[in-house]
Amino acid sequence: MENSYLPAIVVVAFNRKHALKRLLHSLAQSTCPDNTPLVISIDHDADNGDVLDAARNFSWPFGPKQVIYQKENLGLKQHIVQCGDLVNTYGSVIILEDDLFVSPYFYLYARNALDYYDKDDQISGISLFNYPKIEKREDPLPFYPVQDHSDVYFLQYAASSGQAWTRRQWNEFREWFDHKTSLKAYHGRVPQNVMEWPMRSWKKFFITYMVEQDKYFVYPTLSLSTNFDDQGSNRLKDTNEVQARLKIDDRPFLFKPLTESYNIYDSFFELLPSTFNQFNPDLGVYDYEVDLYGLKKDYEISKPWILTTKPCKKAAMRFGRKLKPHEMNVFFNVPGDEIALCRKEALTGYSREEDPGMYVSDFSYFYRHPLTRRDLMKFLKYTFRRKLPIS
Repeated sequence: MENSYLPAIVVVAFNRKHALKRLLHSLAQSTCPDNTPLVISIDHDADNGDVLDAARNFSWPFGPKQVIYQKENLGLKQHIVQCGDLVNTYGSVIILEDDLFVSPYFYLYARNALDYYDKDDQISGISLFNYPKIEKREDPLPFYPVQDHSDVYFLQYAASSGQAWTRRQWNEFREWFDHKTSLKAYHGRVPQNVMEWPMRSWKKFFITYMVEQDKYFVYPTLSLSTNFDDQGSNRLKDTNEVQARLKIDDRPFLFKPLTESYNIYDSFFELLPSTFNQFNPDLGVYDYEVDLYGLKKDYEISKPWILTTKPCKKAAMRFGRKLKPHEMNVFFNVPGDEIALCRKEALTGYSREEDPGMYVSDFSYFYRHPLTRRDLMKFLKYTFRRKLPIS
Protein backbone atom coordinates (compact mmCIF):
# COMPACT_ATOMS: atom_id res chain seq x y z
CA MET A 1 0.00 0.00 0.00
CA GLU A 2 1.11 3.58 -0.64
CA ASN A 3 1.97 5.35 2.60
CA SER A 4 1.18 8.96 3.36
CA TYR A 5 2.88 8.92 6.78
CA LEU A 6 6.61 8.84 7.52
CA PRO A 7 6.47 8.98 11.34
CA ALA A 8 9.43 10.22 13.35
CA ILE A 9 10.78 7.73 15.88
CA VAL A 10 10.93 9.49 19.25
CA VAL A 11 12.94 7.77 21.98
CA VAL A 12 12.08 8.92 25.51
CA ALA A 13 15.10 8.47 27.82
CA PHE A 14 16.14 9.45 31.31
CA ASN A 15 18.92 7.82 33.34
CA ARG A 16 19.20 4.25 32.00
CA LYS A 17 22.19 4.16 29.67
CA HIS A 18 22.22 0.37 29.26
CA ALA A 19 18.50 0.34 28.40
CA LEU A 20 18.88 3.18 25.89
CA LYS A 21 21.77 1.43 24.13
CA ARG A 22 19.77 -1.81 23.95
CA LEU A 23 16.81 -0.03 22.34
CA LEU A 24 18.98 1.89 19.90
CA HIS A 25 20.67 -1.37 18.87
CA SER A 26 17.28 -2.90 18.05
CA LEU A 27 16.29 0.20 16.08
CA ALA A 28 19.47 -0.04 14.01
CA GLN A 29 18.61 -3.66 13.12
CA SER A 30 15.12 -2.75 11.88
CA THR A 31 13.78 -2.20 8.36
CA CYS A 32 13.14 1.53 8.44
CA PRO A 33 13.00 3.34 5.08
CA ASP A 34 15.49 6.02 4.09
CA ASN A 35 14.94 9.51 5.54
CA THR A 36 13.29 8.21 8.72
CA PRO A 37 13.80 10.86 11.43
CA LEU A 38 15.07 9.77 14.86
CA VAL A 39 14.67 12.02 17.89
CA ILE A 40 16.22 11.05 21.23
CA SER A 41 14.76 13.16 24.03
CA ILE A 42 16.58 12.89 27.38
CA ASP A 43 15.02 14.27 30.55
CA HIS A 44 17.29 16.41 32.66
CA ASP A 45 19.35 14.81 35.43
CA ALA A 46 22.62 15.95 37.01
CA ASP A 47 24.20 12.53 36.37
CA ASN A 48 23.00 12.04 32.78
CA GLY A 49 26.35 12.58 31.05
CA ASP A 50 26.74 8.91 30.10
CA VAL A 51 23.20 8.76 28.71
CA LEU A 52 23.77 11.90 26.67
CA ASP A 53 27.06 10.51 25.31
CA ALA A 54 25.34 7.24 24.33
CA ALA A 55 22.70 9.16 22.38
CA ARG A 56 25.16 11.47 20.66
CA ASN A 57 27.56 8.64 19.74
CA PHE A 58 24.84 6.43 18.23
CA SER A 59 25.02 6.22 14.44
CA TRP A 60 21.53 6.22 12.91
CA PRO A 61 21.70 4.59 9.46
CA PHE A 62 18.25 5.56 8.14
CA GLY A 63 18.08 9.35 8.19
CA PRO A 64 18.47 12.50 10.30
CA LYS A 65 19.05 12.21 14.07
CA GLN A 66 18.35 14.84 16.72
CA VAL A 67 19.27 14.64 20.40
CA ILE A 68 17.26 16.85 22.77
CA TYR A 69 18.51 17.33 26.32
CA GLN A 70 15.78 18.90 28.42
CA LYS A 71 16.83 22.03 30.30
CA GLU A 72 14.95 20.97 33.44
CA ASN A 73 13.52 17.74 34.80
CA LEU A 74 10.05 17.26 33.32
CA GLY A 75 9.02 13.97 34.89
CA LEU A 76 7.65 11.11 32.81
CA LYS A 77 4.13 12.50 32.19
CA GLN A 78 5.24 15.90 30.95
CA HIS A 79 8.12 14.34 29.01
CA ILE A 80 5.73 12.03 27.10
CA VAL A 81 3.33 14.92 26.48
CA GLN A 82 6.14 17.09 25.13
CA CYS A 83 7.35 14.26 22.88
CA GLY A 84 3.79 13.66 21.66
CA ASP A 85 3.63 17.31 20.64
CA LEU A 86 6.28 16.55 18.03
CA VAL A 87 3.41 15.39 15.79
CA ASN A 88 3.08 19.07 14.92
CA THR A 89 6.61 18.98 13.50
CA TYR A 90 6.59 15.57 11.82
CA GLY A 91 2.90 14.83 11.16
CA SER A 92 3.07 11.54 13.09
CA VAL A 93 5.32 9.95 15.72
CA ILE A 94 6.27 6.59 17.16
CA ILE A 95 7.00 6.95 20.89
CA LEU A 96 9.42 4.46 22.47
CA GLU A 97 10.51 4.59 26.10
CA ASP A 98 14.09 3.52 26.71
CA ASP A 99 13.32 0.13 28.32
CA LEU A 100 11.71 -1.21 25.12
CA PHE A 101 13.01 -3.43 22.34
CA VAL A 102 11.47 -3.54 18.87
CA SER A 103 10.79 -6.08 16.14
CA PRO A 104 12.66 -5.53 12.85
CA TYR A 105 9.26 -4.79 11.28
CA PHE A 106 7.92 -2.34 13.87
CA TYR A 107 8.15 0.65 11.54
CA LEU A 108 6.38 -1.05 8.66
CA TYR A 109 3.52 -2.04 10.96
CA ALA A 110 3.20 1.41 12.53
CA ARG A 111 3.30 3.20 9.20
CA ASN A 112 0.70 0.93 7.58
CA ALA A 113 -1.59 1.05 10.63
CA LEU A 114 -1.43 4.85 10.82
CA ASP A 115 -2.47 5.02 7.17
CA TYR A 116 -5.22 2.39 7.44
CA TYR A 117 -6.92 3.96 10.48
CA ASP A 118 -6.21 7.58 9.59
CA LYS A 119 -9.85 8.49 8.90
CA ASP A 120 -11.46 6.56 11.77
CA ASP A 121 -12.44 9.01 14.51
CA GLN A 122 -12.88 6.17 17.02
CA ILE A 123 -9.19 5.24 16.82
CA SER A 124 -7.08 7.28 19.24
CA GLY A 125 -3.70 5.63 18.63
CA ILE A 126 -1.74 2.63 17.38
CA SER A 127 -0.01 0.25 19.79
CA LEU A 128 3.12 -1.67 18.84
CA PHE A 129 2.72 -3.81 21.96
CA ASN A 130 0.44 -6.81 22.50
CA TYR A 131 -0.60 -7.29 26.11
CA PRO A 132 0.30 -10.80 27.37
CA LYS A 133 -1.59 -10.06 30.60
CA ILE A 134 -4.30 -7.70 31.75
CA GLU A 135 -2.72 -4.64 33.29
CA LYS A 136 -3.73 -4.99 36.91
CA ARG A 137 -0.50 -5.06 38.83
CA GLU A 138 -1.65 -7.05 41.86
CA ASP A 139 -3.41 -9.69 39.75
CA PRO A 140 -2.01 -9.87 36.19
CA LEU A 141 -4.00 -12.73 34.64
CA PRO A 142 -3.20 -13.81 31.05
CA PHE A 143 -4.93 -12.05 28.17
CA TYR A 144 -5.75 -13.91 24.94
CA PRO A 145 -7.45 -11.93 22.15
CA VAL A 146 -10.06 -13.79 20.13
CA GLN A 147 -8.95 -14.69 16.61
CA ASP A 148 -10.92 -12.92 13.89
CA HIS A 149 -8.93 -13.25 10.62
CA SER A 150 -6.94 -10.07 11.15
CA ASP A 151 -3.69 -9.09 12.85
CA VAL A 152 -5.24 -6.57 15.25
CA TYR A 153 -7.74 -6.13 18.05
CA PHE A 154 -9.22 -3.00 19.62
CA LEU A 155 -8.87 -2.10 23.28
CA GLN A 156 -10.18 0.92 25.21
CA TYR A 157 -6.84 1.22 26.95
CA ALA A 158 -3.83 3.37 26.06
CA ALA A 159 -0.53 1.79 25.09
CA SER A 160 2.71 2.84 26.79
CA SER A 161 5.14 0.16 25.57
CA GLY A 162 5.46 1.53 22.05
CA GLN A 163 2.73 3.66 20.46
CA ALA A 164 2.13 5.80 17.40
CA TRP A 165 -0.06 8.84 16.84
CA THR A 166 -1.05 11.03 13.93
CA ARG A 167 -1.35 14.77 14.39
CA ARG A 168 -5.15 14.48 14.55
CA GLN A 169 -5.17 11.64 17.09
CA TRP A 170 -2.70 13.31 19.43
CA ASN A 171 -4.11 16.83 19.22
CA GLU A 172 -7.66 15.66 19.92
CA PHE A 173 -6.38 14.14 23.15
CA ARG A 174 -4.20 17.19 23.85
CA GLU A 175 -7.17 19.55 23.63
CA TRP A 176 -9.10 17.38 26.10
CA PHE A 177 -6.07 16.97 28.39
CA ASP A 178 -5.39 20.70 28.62
CA HIS A 179 -8.78 21.24 30.28
CA LYS A 180 -8.62 18.39 32.83
CA THR A 181 -7.28 19.11 36.30
CA SER A 182 -9.33 16.43 38.10
CA LEU A 183 -10.61 12.96 37.16
CA LYS A 184 -12.94 12.43 40.14
CA ALA A 185 -16.04 12.62 37.93
CA TYR A 186 -14.99 9.38 36.21
CA HIS A 187 -15.09 7.22 39.35
CA GLY A 188 -16.91 4.01 38.43
CA ARG A 189 -16.46 4.48 34.70
CA VAL A 190 -12.69 4.05 34.59
CA PRO A 191 -11.14 0.92 36.22
CA GLN A 192 -10.41 1.54 39.89
CA ASN A 193 -6.78 0.40 39.57
CA VAL A 194 -6.28 3.09 36.90
CA MET A 195 -7.97 5.73 39.07
CA GLU A 196 -5.53 4.84 41.87
CA TRP A 197 -2.50 5.60 39.71
CA PRO A 198 -0.81 8.89 40.64
CA MET A 199 -1.74 12.05 38.75
CA ARG A 200 1.76 12.08 37.24
CA SER A 201 0.63 9.23 34.93
CA TRP A 202 -0.10 10.45 31.39
CA LYS A 203 -1.65 7.06 30.65
CA LYS A 204 -4.26 7.53 33.38
CA PHE A 205 -5.48 10.64 31.57
CA PHE A 206 -5.42 9.00 28.15
CA ILE A 207 -7.47 5.99 29.29
CA THR A 208 -10.03 8.31 30.88
CA TYR A 209 -10.19 10.30 27.65
CA MET A 210 -10.84 7.12 25.66
CA VAL A 211 -13.63 5.99 28.00
CA GLU A 212 -15.32 9.39 27.87
CA GLN A 213 -15.01 9.75 24.10
CA ASP A 214 -15.65 6.06 23.25
CA LYS A 215 -12.33 5.64 21.47
CA TYR A 216 -9.96 2.69 21.08
CA PHE A 217 -6.31 1.87 20.51
CA VAL A 218 -5.40 -0.58 17.74
CA TYR A 219 -3.29 -3.47 19.10
CA PRO A 220 -1.36 -6.14 17.14
CA THR A 221 -2.09 -9.80 17.88
CA LEU A 222 1.66 -10.42 17.72
CA SER A 223 3.81 -7.73 19.31
CA LEU A 224 6.10 -5.35 17.44
CA SER A 225 7.69 -4.18 20.69
CA THR A 226 8.44 -5.71 24.05
CA ASN A 227 9.27 -4.29 27.45
CA PHE A 228 12.26 -5.15 29.63
CA ASP A 229 10.56 -3.23 32.45
CA ASP A 230 13.87 -1.98 33.84
CA GLN A 231 14.04 -0.21 37.18
CA GLY A 232 13.05 3.41 36.69
CA SER A 233 10.45 6.11 37.38
CA ASN A 234 7.58 3.61 37.77
CA ARG A 235 9.52 0.49 38.81
CA LEU A 236 11.47 -0.27 41.99
CA LYS A 237 13.21 -3.27 40.39
CA ASP A 238 13.59 -5.04 37.04
CA THR A 239 10.85 -7.53 36.06
CA ASN A 240 10.01 -9.70 33.05
CA GLU A 241 6.25 -9.50 33.57
CA VAL A 242 5.55 -7.56 30.39
CA GLN A 243 7.75 -9.38 27.91
CA ALA A 244 5.68 -10.09 24.80
CA ARG A 245 6.27 -12.39 21.81
CA LEU A 246 7.85 -10.39 18.98
CA LYS A 247 6.89 -10.68 15.32
CA ILE A 248 10.07 -11.54 13.39
CA ASP A 249 8.67 -12.40 9.94
CA ASP A 250 7.84 -10.02 7.11
CA ARG A 251 4.38 -11.37 6.34
CA PRO A 252 2.08 -8.50 5.27
CA PHE A 253 -0.21 -7.12 7.97
CA LEU A 254 -3.94 -7.76 7.71
CA PHE A 255 -6.04 -4.93 9.13
CA LYS A 256 -9.78 -4.71 9.68
CA PRO A 257 -12.03 -1.70 10.37
CA LEU A 258 -13.30 -1.39 13.93
CA THR A 259 -16.88 -1.46 12.62
CA GLU A 260 -16.29 -4.90 11.07
CA SER A 261 -14.38 -6.44 13.96
CA TYR A 262 -15.76 -8.54 16.79
CA ASN A 263 -12.44 -8.32 18.61
CA ILE A 264 -13.22 -5.16 20.64
CA TYR A 265 -12.48 -4.87 24.38
CA ASP A 266 -13.47 -2.36 27.04
CA SER A 267 -11.09 -0.69 29.51
CA PHE A 268 -11.26 -3.78 31.77
CA PHE A 269 -9.95 -6.06 28.97
CA GLU A 270 -13.46 -7.53 28.58
CA LEU A 271 -14.89 -8.35 25.16
CA LEU A 272 -17.94 -6.25 24.27
CA PRO A 273 -21.40 -7.90 24.59
CA SER A 274 -22.12 -7.36 20.86
CA THR A 275 -19.62 -10.09 19.97
CA PHE A 276 -21.11 -12.56 22.44
CA ASN A 277 -24.53 -11.89 20.93
CA GLN A 278 -23.25 -12.77 17.45
CA PHE A 279 -22.08 -16.19 18.56
CA ASN A 280 -24.76 -16.89 21.18
CA PRO A 281 -27.98 -15.08 20.12
CA ASP A 282 -29.80 -16.20 23.29
CA LEU A 283 -27.83 -13.51 25.14
CA GLY A 284 -29.19 -10.76 22.93
CA VAL A 285 -32.40 -10.31 24.92
CA TYR A 286 -30.44 -9.25 28.03
CA ASP A 287 -28.99 -5.81 28.78
CA TYR A 288 -25.67 -6.92 30.26
CA GLU A 289 -21.98 -6.22 30.50
CA VAL A 290 -19.05 -8.60 30.74
CA ASP A 291 -16.81 -9.42 33.72
CA LEU A 292 -15.15 -12.76 32.94
CA TYR A 293 -12.03 -11.76 34.89
CA GLY A 294 -14.27 -11.08 37.89
CA LEU A 295 -12.56 -7.77 38.63
CA LYS A 296 -15.34 -5.21 38.25
CA LYS A 297 -16.54 -3.65 41.47
CA ASP A 298 -20.28 -3.27 42.05
CA TYR A 299 -20.11 0.46 41.33
CA GLU A 300 -18.31 -0.26 38.04
CA ILE A 301 -21.23 -2.34 36.71
CA SER A 302 -23.68 -0.05 34.92
CA LYS A 303 -26.01 -2.64 33.34
CA PRO A 304 -28.76 -4.64 35.13
CA TRP A 305 -27.25 -7.98 34.04
CA ILE A 306 -23.66 -9.23 34.29
CA LEU A 307 -21.82 -12.09 32.56
CA THR A 308 -19.28 -13.01 35.19
CA THR A 309 -17.09 -15.56 36.96
CA LYS A 310 -18.11 -14.14 40.35
CA PRO A 311 -20.42 -16.33 42.48
CA CYS A 312 -24.10 -15.43 42.26
CA LYS A 313 -27.26 -16.72 43.96
CA LYS A 314 -29.41 -17.21 40.87
CA ALA A 315 -28.44 -17.22 37.18
CA ALA A 316 -30.42 -17.07 33.93
CA MET A 317 -27.64 -18.96 32.10
CA ARG A 318 -24.51 -20.82 33.18
CA PHE A 319 -21.40 -21.98 31.33
CA GLY A 320 -18.23 -23.92 32.04
CA ARG A 321 -14.69 -22.58 31.77
CA LYS A 322 -12.58 -25.02 29.77
CA LEU A 323 -11.96 -23.49 26.33
CA LYS A 324 -9.42 -20.69 25.86
CA PRO A 325 -9.78 -17.78 25.57
CA HIS A 326 -12.52 -17.82 28.18
CA GLU A 327 -15.04 -16.07 25.91
CA MET A 328 -15.21 -19.23 23.78
CA ASN A 329 -17.07 -21.08 26.52
CA VAL A 330 -19.96 -18.64 26.20
CA PHE A 331 -19.79 -18.59 22.39
CA PHE A 332 -20.26 -22.37 22.23
CA ASN A 333 -22.44 -23.00 25.30
CA VAL A 334 -19.89 -25.15 27.11
CA PRO A 335 -21.80 -26.69 30.07
CA GLY A 336 -20.69 -25.94 33.62
CA ASP A 337 -21.04 -23.55 36.56
CA GLU A 338 -17.93 -21.35 36.36
CA ILE A 339 -19.50 -18.53 34.29
CA ALA A 340 -22.95 -17.09 34.98
CA LEU A 341 -25.33 -14.57 33.46
CA CYS A 342 -27.18 -13.04 36.39
CA ARG A 343 -28.72 -9.85 37.64
CA LYS A 344 -26.33 -7.45 39.31
CA GLU A 345 -28.15 -7.77 42.64
CA ALA A 346 -27.77 -11.57 42.53
CA LEU A 347 -24.01 -11.33 43.05
CA THR A 348 -22.99 -12.59 46.48
CA GLY A 349 -21.04 -9.41 47.17
CA TYR A 350 -17.68 -11.16 47.51
CA SER A 351 -14.74 -9.64 45.69
CA ARG A 352 -11.84 -11.67 44.34
CA GLU A 353 -9.76 -10.42 47.27
CA GLU A 354 -12.29 -11.89 49.72
CA ASP A 355 -12.93 -15.23 48.00
CA PRO A 356 -9.97 -17.66 47.95
CA GLY A 357 -12.05 -20.02 45.82
CA MET A 358 -11.86 -17.57 42.93
CA TYR A 359 -8.07 -17.54 43.14
CA VAL A 360 -7.94 -21.34 43.09
CA SER A 361 -10.35 -21.47 40.16
CA ASP A 362 -8.37 -18.84 38.21
CA PHE A 363 -5.05 -20.54 38.87
CA SER A 364 -6.43 -23.89 37.78
CA TYR A 365 -7.92 -22.45 34.58
CA PHE A 366 -5.16 -20.08 33.46
CA TYR A 367 -2.14 -22.09 34.60
CA ARG A 368 -2.49 -25.59 36.10
CA HIS A 369 -3.79 -27.31 39.23
CA PRO A 370 -3.18 -25.44 42.52
CA LEU A 371 0.29 -25.74 44.03
CA THR A 372 0.84 -28.87 46.06
CA ARG A 373 2.89 -28.88 49.27
CA ARG A 374 5.74 -30.46 47.30
CA ASP A 375 5.57 -27.66 44.69
CA LEU A 376 5.64 -25.04 47.43
CA MET A 377 8.67 -26.59 49.14
CA LYS A 378 10.55 -26.71 45.84
CA PHE A 379 9.75 -23.05 45.20
CA LEU A 380 10.87 -21.94 48.68
CA LYS A 381 14.05 -24.02 48.48
CA TYR A 382 14.97 -22.59 45.08
CA THR A 383 14.22 -19.02 46.20
CA PHE A 384 16.35 -19.45 49.35
CA ARG A 385 19.29 -20.82 47.33
CA ARG A 386 19.12 -17.92 44.89
CA LYS A 387 19.66 -15.48 47.77
CA LEU A 388 22.77 -17.27 49.10
CA PRO A 389 26.19 -16.03 47.94
CA ILE A 390 27.81 -18.25 45.32
CA SER A 391 31.03 -19.84 46.61
